[in-house]
Amino acid sequence: MLIESRPPGPEAQISRGVGAEPHPLTAARKSHILTGVHRPHPPRPSLGLVGALLVAGLATAALTCAQDPPQVPWYLNPAAGGARGVACASGRLVQAPAAGGTDASGVGGSAGVGGSAGAGDPAGASGSAGAGGSAGASGSAGAGGSAGAGGSSGNGGSAGAMGPLPSARATPWLHVDGNKIKDPHGNTVVLRGVAFPDLGELEFTEGGIRQMIDRVTSPAEPAGGCSPSFESRVVRLAVSPPDGDAFTPKQYTPGTDYYETLLRPTVDYLKQKGLYAIIDWHYIADTTAHQSTTSAFWTEMAPKFANDSNVLFELYNEPVNGGNWQTVKPDMQVWHDIVRQAAPRNLILVGSANWDQAVAAATGDPIQGHDLVFVAHMYPQHWRQISLRQQIDSAAKRFPIAITEWGFDASQSDLSGTVDDYGAPFRDFVRELNISWTSWCASTSWRPTMFNRDFTLRTGDRSMGGFVKDWLYEDKDKNQPVGP
Repeated sequence: MLIESRPPGPEAQISRGVGAEPHPLTAARKSHILTGVHRPHPPRPSLGLVGALLVAGLATAALTCAQDPPQVPWYLNPAAGGARGVACASGRLVQAPAAGGTDASGVGGSAGVGGSAGAGDPAGASGSAGAGGSAGASGSAGAGGSAGAGGSSGNGGSAGAMGPLPSARATPWLHVDGNKIKDPHGNTVVLRGVAFPDLGELEFTEGGIRQMIDRVTSPAEPAGGCSPSFESRVVRLAVSPPDGDAFTPKQYTPGTDYYETLLRPTVDYLKQKGLYAIIDWHYIADTTAHQSTTSAFWTEMAPKFANDSNVLFELYNEPVNGGNWQTVKPDMQVWHDIVRQAAPRNLILVGSANWDQAVAAATGDPIQGHDLVFVAHMYPQHWRQISLRQQIDSAAKRFPIAITEWGFDASQSDLSGTVDDYGAPFRDFVRELNISWTSWCASTSWRPTMFNRDFTLRTGDRSMGGFVKDWLYEDKDKNQPVGP
C-alpha cells in the first residue's frame, strides 16, 4: 500500500466486501482514517500464584475439559507479546543507548543471544556476550558488546571492525510444490524482507535505490533493535502506473527509459547482493478499470526478466472489486497467461479481492497455472479480526502465501499497533504457517515508515523498524534456498 506522510487530499470512502473493515490506506493521496486501540500488557502474576493456580487447575481438569468449548489453533489467536524472540533477551525493542550505557527501558543486565546477564548490573558489565555477541535489553553494547562478523568486542561494547563482506547468497530458480515454495533441491523456502516505495520516489527524493538496498542488507548495523545486522532476503519493488494515484519524480511510462535506468539496474544489484526481487505493479483499484494498461506492462516486462532466477512477478498490488473474487479472477488469468507465455519459470504472485483480504476465496477457486503464490495484506486493523486470520490460515493449506504488505506505527491512528499487540503475535502466526513476507515500507515518508528522515532506524515498541530488523536476523538461517 503506498502512502506518503505528506498532507492527504480529500478522504475517499471505499466500500469493502466480505464484511471486513475499511483498509487503512487507500492511495497516495487518499486516506481512510480509523482510530486504533492500544491494548496494554496485562499485569503478570507472581510465580507463587501461578503455581497455586496450576495445582488447582490440575485438580479440576478432569471435570472441566469435557465441557470446554472447541479452541481455535493457538496461532490464530496468540497472546499479546507473542513468543519472545532470541535477538532480544527481554523481547521488547529499545532505543539504542550510548556505548556501555543502560537502555531506554531501564532493564538492566540482560545479555544478548547466548549471553548471560550480570545480576542487577544495569550496564551488563558482569555479563558475558554469547556467540555472536548480539546485544540484549541492556543496550546495544551489553557485556563486552556485539562482536560483528570479523569484529572483536571492546570495553563498553563497541563493535570493532566488521571484516570482509559476506559473499552473495544463492538465488536459484524457485518453484511451487503443493503449498510450499521450494528450491531445486526440494528444500522449503520462506522469503523474508522489505518493500520499497515507488522506485522513482526512492531514487530521487529518498537518498537513492542502491543506498536503501545497502541499508537493508548491512552486515554492520549496530543501532536500532537488538540485532547486529540487517538480513533481508527479498525486496518488493513498487512500480507506480502512470494513471495510478501516486505522482513521483520518475514514474513508469511506456516508451521511456524506466526499465534501463531504474528497474533493470535495481534487479541486477539485488542479484549481486544475493536477494530476490518482487516486481509489484502497484495499482490500488478495481482490476476491471486497468485491464489494458496492466496487460501492456506485463507484455513489456515479463520477457525482459524471463531469465532472471531472482525475479518474481506480482501481477496487481491491491484489487478492490467490491470484495468479489469472481470479477478479479478473469483479469488475473489474462495477466498470468501473458507473463507465463514469456517467462515460464518465474514465480507469479496473485492478488485477491478486497485489498488482498479475500485470499481464501482466491485459493478456493484459483486461476489456472503453475508456480503460483497468493498474496495477502494485513495491517493492525485486519489483524484484530480473527476471520481475516482464518482466511490466510485456510489459504495457506492450499497454496504458498506471501504477505507482501504489513506494518504498524502507533503514532498513526489508521496504522495503530505496537510490538506487543500486533507485531509479535503477527510474527508468531506467520512463522507457524511458513508464510513469506515483505514489510511495508522501507522508506522515510511512505507510511508506515521504517526509517526516520535522517535514515536512522525507527525503534521501540511503537515503531516497526527495529522489530523488522530483529525478526529478519532471528530467522536469517531458516528455510533459505540452496544454490544449484
